[in-house]
Amino acid sequence: MSEFAVETKDLTYVFSNKRRGLENISLQIPWGSTNLLVGPNGAGKSTLLKILAGKTHEQHNSDINNYISYLGTEWANNEVVKRDIPVKLLISSIGGETYSERRDELISIMDLDPDWSMAYISDGERRRVQLVMGLLKPWKLLLLDEVTVDLDVIVRQNLLEFLKKECRTRNCCVIYATHIFDGLGKNWCDRVIHLNGGKLTDNIDIGHINFEKSSEPVHITRNVDKQIENIQVALAESLHPLVLHWLREDLEERGSREEEKLKLAKRLNDWNNARDGHYFDSDARLSDYFKATRGKPGQN
Repeated sequence: MSEFAVETKDLTYVFSNKRRGLENISLQIPWGSTNLLVGPNGAGKSTLLKILAGKTHEQHNSDINNYISYLGTEWANNEVVKRDIPVKLLISSIGGETYSERRDELISIMDLDPDWSMAYISDGERRRVQLVMGLLKPWKLLLLDEVTVDLDVIVRQNLLEFLKKECRTRNCCVIYATHIFDGLGKNWCDRVIHLNGGKLTDNIDIGHINFEKSSEPVHITRNVDKQIENIQVALAESLHPLVLHWLREDLEERGSREEEKLKLAKRLNDWNNARDGHYFDSDARLSDYFKATRGKPGQN
């Protein structure tokens, strides 16, 4: 196996209208790392992630490893996932029984009730279903494009902790594009990759960023070649720890999903009944659709 999960050299991508989406992007992203991809809207973050996932026709000057999973925002807007389908059926359709321990762990992390119907849940709950399905089959390279935007604070924190654990225990790699930075300090992030206008602006090891009390919000030290030597970031006042604490108390008061379900009428369908039931399309279109949400392996 290569030392790097992703390695690109002068990667350039041009859209059909001749506009350059990416220009001369050179990256070496090691295994076992969690990476934050940042930049303004239109910077090229989504374009880069889709190329790495093998979702574009051109992948010149790139060395992309297999076992990729890509999760973007378009999934939750698809009409297929708004049908009256039990959550457990969707998970079963992509191998829920094959990876039963992992399935149960993810359901707990995402705080899902498998008996939910996709037609009657919120956008945030639908997003949590997407994440369980996308993370169910063990991956090596995970590409996340703004998929946590509608998660509540505690579920998002649970997800971040799970991803960090995966990278440490299975030597995986995560590249996460987001505009929400709560909980993404030194304890989670190994590297910050900054894109702007399709170009790689900064590629900073988190060890070069110091969080301390300071009168300046950010102070960057550069050498004579204008390369960054050190970054100082002032400790910011944030309500994130307080909200996280409150929501964890709320979760304890509510009890687990299993405890909650004991208070309700007994549900009819178990995992096997759901798998064999009338919700499945006879031509397996439903199952094939969700398999297609996983990124295609890249080409060496």
